[in-house]
Amino acid sequence: MFRSYLIYFFSFVLLPCTFYAQDSTSTVEKVQEKKKKKISDVVQVRGYLKDMQTMYIVNKDYMRSHNFYHLRINMKAYISKSITAAVESRTRMFYGELVRATPGFAKSIGTDNGYADMTGLIVDHEAFAFATTIDRLWLNWAGKKFDVSLGRQRINWGLNLVWNPNDLFNAYNFLDFDYEEKPGTDAVRVQYYTGDMSSVELAARFSMNPDSTVVAGMYKFNKWEYDFQVLGGVFYSDLTIGFGWAGNLKNAGFKGEASYFHPRSYFSDTSGVLNTSLSIDYTLKKSVYVNGSILYNSKGITNLDNIGSVQSQEFFARISAKYLMPTQFSFFGQLSAPLSPLLHVDFAAIYGAGLNLLIAIPSLTYSLKQNWDIALIGQIFFIEYADKFGNAGNYIFLRLKWSY
Repeated sequence: MFRSYLIYFFSFVLLPCTFYAQDSTSTVEKVQEKKKKKISDVVQVRGYLKDMQTMYIVNKDYMRSHNFYHLRINMKAYISKSITAAVESRTRMFYGELVRATPGFAKSIGTDNGYADMTGLIVDHEAFAFATTIDRLWLNWAGKKFDVSLGRQRINWGLNLVWNPNDLFNAYNFLDFDYEEKPGTDAVRVQYYTGDMSSVELAARFSMNPDSTVVAGMYKFNKWEYDFQVLGGVFYSDLTIGFGWAGNLKNAGFKGEASYFHPRSYFSDTSGVLNTSLSIDYTLKKSVYVNGSILYNSKGITNLDNIGSVQSQEFFARISAKYLMPTQFSFFGQLSAPLSPLLHVDFAAIYGAGLNLLIAIPSLTYSLKQNWDIALIGQIFFIEYADKFGNAGNYIFLRLKWSY
């Protein structure tokens, strides 16, 4: 049960086409149409449809599966040269024994944590869940030096690939590989460009609960051929300051982020949390890509005895920039390469030192034809329990994807 609990939370908590106007039949109408702006120049729709089979295997006596259909619709309207609007939705349908065996599965996909509830749980059956949500709904105005966005949007302040302590507004789970767009947040964001390579950004996340509010500012600039950012603000019940950079060490990419969180109500105590990540990535010959990253959390778990600590419970409740992993030290490595123009192989691994937790993530992706691909992905969990290190459960995903 302990291992299943950990696997459940790591998996589920951590976890182009264009509109065209119709052709006119009349020559007069065709001439008139040329004088008008085409619908295809104003509205664009893209997205994808996926069918993914998931198998969860603990041992030969416990295997559960479910099937998953995912329809993505991304619509963007260019109202004028300076005004753009967007609405994007994800509609998901799950059915199978794994749905039945996962407590609160339907609720997890049918809950909307935004300021406005834009998620509908259409079906909640013991082995069948069907929900649709609008995860982007924003209006943007772009001027010469100002850029303003209002609505449900993604505010990406992170720099690293896996762990982003600077991503205050919508931290994401690396294991949730099927959500390419990543989470959004209900917010207002204002950017002011102070120069060609510098800007000031202010953002505020809407919330009915004062302790769920995020209001922060960031200054970005370039120095010594590095991009730097400095940020600070209110993060839920904490005050936070942060720093990040992105550049190169010779031919290798070098990125880092750090954020410090301190309770607003107990400013004089020493209960703050420092979250820091570093990463190096390099592309070898024949497009072989290598990435390595380390994450440090000053309040993370150092051994299994701390699994019930307040910090670990906060991590299991929700992933955030403050708690991206439950362990004090976490490590990530990745190696990917094209085996042929159509076949791509990838292997990644995450290790949590405090829990002696290892997650191996192999994958193969094959391009069937234009806009069609098929992928085989594994997530293999190992953990120490009762002084033994062994397999704790495995996920196998087979996904067919059509992009339009």
